[in-house]
Amino acid sequence: MMNQTLDDFWRDFFALPHTSLGGPDTIYRGVTDSSHQLIPSIGRNTMDHTHGDIESLETNILNEFKRLTVPLQKDPPKSEFEWLFLAQHYGLPTRLLDWSSNPLVALFFATERNDTKDGAIYYLKHAVTDQYELFDYKTANYTKNEAAKPASIFAIQPHQGEFIFIRPRYTDERYINQKSIFSCPKDPFNPPNIPDIKTIAVRGAWKPEIRCRLRMLGISTSFIYPGIAGIASEIKAHQFDPVANGKMQIVTLRTEIKLS
Repeated sequence: MMNQTLDDFWRDFFALPHTSLGGPDTIYRGVTDSSHQLIPSIGRNTMDHTHGDIESLETNILNEFKRLTVPLQKDPPKSEFEWLFLAQHYGLPTRLLDWSSNPLVALFFATERNDTKDGAIYYLKHAVTDQYELFDYKTANYTKNEAAKPASIFAIQPHQGEFIFIRPRYTDERYINQKSIFSCPKDPFNPPNIPDIKTIAVRGAWKPEIRCRLRMLGISTSFIYPGIAGIASEIKAHQFDPVANGKMQIVTLRTEIKLS
């Protein structure tokens, strides 16, 4: 949907569905460009160059990440999914897509940059599991060990085998602040066919004002990206970028007092 005014947008945004007690989670994903499809980073522009099979590239990236980072970690990940979470955290291409259970976080990502492009928020109600150790990330289905158990005749996610939604253990402040949830598809090259998914559009012209309002609500760059890097990014976004982009004028007044 595309609202005509910013006030209309806020009305509809705050009317978005939320997670009800005992019901499926409502999850949200913000994108700065509404034309962006729900394709994870490792599947973008790689299908032709991998002949439609991402496994070798994905394995090489993850193995090299493990090799170089294990010496730097006091408590290395204990499962393949935890390695994927960490790789995603640091910007490596993976088959994971970031979602959140907090719509304000999704709105932050929809308005973070690209003020000349309309953004969007995807949202839906869907089961989310914390038991990611039951799944093989390459198949979005039970691991071979789990599939051998009698209970495996029951799927715990409605589209298991196509895509799943999982929640990492909140061991990092970024996960906590972003209320992180990830989707993991079997096919990383094409957007998943997710029933009942909806979108709300965010006009590019509204992004600066929305960022200001989010900052008032405590949803700022330094909140989303805790640490010195996030603080520096926030200062740059609010002090330097508006001047560099011609949206703010700074006048320096100098006064000289001569005493005779």
